[in-house]
Amino acid sequence: MRSTDPQGDDFDAFVRARWTATARLAYALTLDHQKAEDLAQEAFTKLWFHWRKVRGESPEGYLRRIVTTVFLSGARRRWSGERPTEQMPETAVDPVTGQVDDRIALRLAMARLSPRQRAAVYLRYFEDLPERSVAELLGCSVGSVKQHVRRGLETLRRDIEFTTEELAATAGRGIA
Repeated sequence: MRSTDPQGDDFDAFVRARWTATARLAYALTLDHQKAEDLAQEAFTKLWFHWRKVRGESPEGYLRRIVTTVFLSGARRRWSGERPTEQMPETAVDPVTGQVDDRIALRLAMARLSPRQRAAVYLRYFEDLPERSVAELLGCSVGSVKQHVRRGLETLRRDIEFTTEELAATAGRGIA
């Protein structure tokens, strides 16, 4: 349903016209894409409440001021959700959490492999493709695939101490 409020139509057009520039400014301040989008959205929300007053004047300048002020006030806030301690707390591994931990460990270990090793291991064990198919996809010989897989598995075993069977079981659980 379309709004019949001319103030709303003006504001919508202004947001569409200024969103990219505002998000760019917010990113330059926060250096984080998600925080920048949140900051831009918060700024436009605050602008909405003052739109009648500023729409005829200089809404761009007012918006830049809001972005800067909200950023600086957020930077002054201190978050005290974590408290450092000398000892890490002992925690039991929940079976459900353990699967998530396995997934994270596997992704981190896979990220350390070379691109060819990662592709060979993934295609061979997670996609369960034969070596010949992997070789065709990678554009190399079957011997090269075997070498990439062997080196990749060695690295994975060193990093997370998984055996080939455990890798296959992990893939079967949907961890990859």
